[in-house]
Amino acid sequence: MNCWFKQNYILKIMMKRVTLISILFTFLILSKSLYANDFAVFEDSLKKMAHKIILPEHDFERLALNLEFKNYFEEVLKMEGSLNYPFDSLLTISRINSPKGNFRIITWYVPLSNNQFEYFGFFQSKQSVGKYDIYPLTDRSSIIEDPEYQTLDHQKWYGAYYTDLIHKRYRRKDYYVLLGWRADNALTRKRIIEPLRVLGKGSPSFGRPVFRYEENRHRRIIFEYSAKATMTIRYESQLIEPGNRAKGIIVFDRLAPTQSFLEGNFQFYVPETNIFDAFIFDSGKWEFIEEVDARNANRRPSARPTPPTE
Repeated sequence: MNCWFKQNYILKIMMKRVTLISILFTFLILSKSLYANDFAVFEDSLKKMAHKIILPEHDFERLALNLEFKNYFEEVLKMEGSLNYPFDSLLTISRINSPKGNFRIITWYVPLSNNQFEYFGFFQSKQSVGKYDIYPLTDRSSIIEDPEYQTLDHQKWYGAYYTDLIHKRYRRKDYYVLLGWRADNALTRKRIIEPLRVLGKGSPSFGRPVFRYEENRHRRIIFEYSAKATMTIRYESQLIEPGNRAKGIIVFDRLAPTQSFLEGNFQFYVPETNIFDAFIFDSGKWEFIEEVDARNANRRPSARPTPPTE
């Protein structure tokens, strides 16, 4: 049996498994058997499935197992009470709830061969008591031109693994920003500041013109740097001006090429030593500030899913 037929044969078997599991899971939910409200049972199954994703050698096998995990997780998230269940044992899955508890964003990635990654996720929003809308996030970054300037949605998503959610209010409106990590090649990594808006029907919209930065055209901020380096980006309280109250800012390493003639070649960009810039929220906008003192932070951010170290 040649390689092509072998891959297709295995893939067909796995797809049948996915369909069978979905049918069985739906039956269990409808029959309300097997402790329908005991999410610990489902969490344990998800934990085992997530662990198996990276075990196979071949990409198509990993993606088939991921599809099985994704379909199962979606059915669990549809169940009453799921929005309040933390799924803490899913250590490779980022799960971030809104401060008001009206939505949650879940993201993860699958490492593939040749230093490629595929990103997946769900946006779960409260529809009514005990009922939720589930929006699978589809990474279409390969076809998104100039992603810094695009407004996107769950069907056309700039895939990332999110590590924090920041909430601000201005004139009775909510402003959300996600902090994220992304890898899509062997040479560079990315850190992302992603504005999030929840539309009237509960669906997510990604990217907004809320940055006072450069020409004020950015709808998301993307920092790209060497895969050999580590960039810090976090949200914390900071004393911007002596005598004033501490303000919440997004603080991050300033990036620069190792040599001036390498400008624009991001595989050679690394953090400058002890130089930090920031964005501060002011009147509905995130204003760029140069050279903040990151040592005088009043408060560290609350614990969030730990991002990959690449």
